Parts: sequence; structure tokens; C-alpha cells
Amino acid sequence: KEPNLSTPDAIVFFNPGFSCPDYDWSKALAAASSSLGPTPFLITTNTEMEGFADIKCLLDGGYVDAKTVPGDILEAVDYPSTGDDVEQEEDVSFFFSENPYAGLRVRQSGTMGNDLYVKNRWIVGGLFQSGDTGGGSSTKKRENVDKREQ
Repeated sequence: KEPNLSTPDAIVFFNPGFSCPDYDWSKALAAASSSLGPTPFLITTNTEMEGFADIKCLLDGGYVDAKTVPGDILEAVDYPSTGDDVEQEEDVSFFFSENPYAGLRVRQSGTMGNDLYVKNRWIVGGLFQSGDTGGGSSTKKRENVDKREQ
């Protein structure tokens, strides 16, 4: 984090492609989750599949606390449940749904045949873990993920 940058009120990503190997978001995501408190975020994706892939990347990187993610989403991205399903029903700090503000224009993919999409059709919202609860660095967060997988 740059010393002269203030903590953001919220962060918005438009179709970032966290799961795409062509992009490296690790420094940006580490900075986003290194603030003193949880930082609200919104992410839009063109397809539901991309949305699930982005959620999985955020969970695997330790940027989002799995306790805030509803159990059905954890199951959809094949992430171990926290076992706190009763409390999760009341926690509304994470969501994944169709974006009610997406455009209506249907487009055809230039990379996959017969693939149609609407830009920013899906939206994910939640809170980045703060540095004081998530371990700070992405290396530390990766170690935490590795421990959970054992």
C-alpha cells in the first residue's frame, strides 16, 4: 500500500477475470484487503461461470472470509463449508446474483463458438477481509488456504 493513499470507501471491478491466467491481480487484491477494516466490493462478470470462478479465486487467495459466503455458493465453487450454516442465513454481507442494472444487448463471444453473453450480467458483492484478520500479505493468506486444504 502506498503511504499517501487513503483507504477506499468501496472497490468496484468490471469483468476483472481474476481466474484468467493472463492477468495477475495478486498485488491489487492484497492491497484491497490490507486496510484496517473490511472493504466493501462489487464485481461484475459477463457469465455466471466467470462469477463462480472469480469467487473461487477470492476464497482461495484468502481475500474473502468463507464464513461470510452463503453455503450454496461455497458448494457451487467446491469450497469447504465453514459449518456455520445457521449464522450464514442471517449474514447478508456477501451476495451473487444477476445484475439488475446490466444492459440488454446480447453479444457473441469472439473466443468460444455459439457462446452468447450480456456484459456485466452477473454481480458479486461482499467485504474484503481486513489485514488484521486475514494475515496481511497474500503469501500468508496462501499459507492459510494451504492449511485448510490439508
